[in-house]
Amino acid sequence: MRTPIKLLAIEQFDERLPDLQRAAQVFRDGVPREGWIHGIRKSLGISMRNLSSRLGLKEHKSVQDLERNERTGAVTLLTLRRAAEALDAEFVYAIVPRKKLREILRARALEVARQRIAPITKSMALEEQGLTAAQTERQIEELALELERKPEMLWR
Repeated sequence: MRTPIKLLAIEQFDERLPDLQRAAQVFRDGVPREGWIHGIRKSLGISMRNLSSRLGLKEHKSVQDLERNERTGAVTLLTLRRAAEALDAEFVYAIVPRKKLREILRARALEVARQRIAPITKSMALEEQGLTAAQTERQIEELALELERKPEMLWR
């Protein structure tokens, strides 16, 4: 049986995931206490007034606001991009899954399959046509495999 294109893309992403997770850990552990903008600005000896000018801002208080907003998480991606450019730095943004995408899909597919099979097995049991536990698990497994091949069905 052919592996669907979506699953191949997931497998390719999952192959790179350990590298992404290591990089994410380095970034998490290396965040300067005062934030990246402040840390790089101070290290380069750029005053708030100079950075303000490089960003095209009118007053240095805006740089104070920018640095505070970065620390609190209230800064926009666009603003971070502009600040990185003004500091001659590269802006990096990522969302790194905690587990392999395939594992996330598999767990979700099993959850959805169990939800879909439960009322059917209950109804069959009431009609004295119940399945054994092994048969029920086999049905769940088959449905989960089918759902994994159509991941868009997992999130409705």
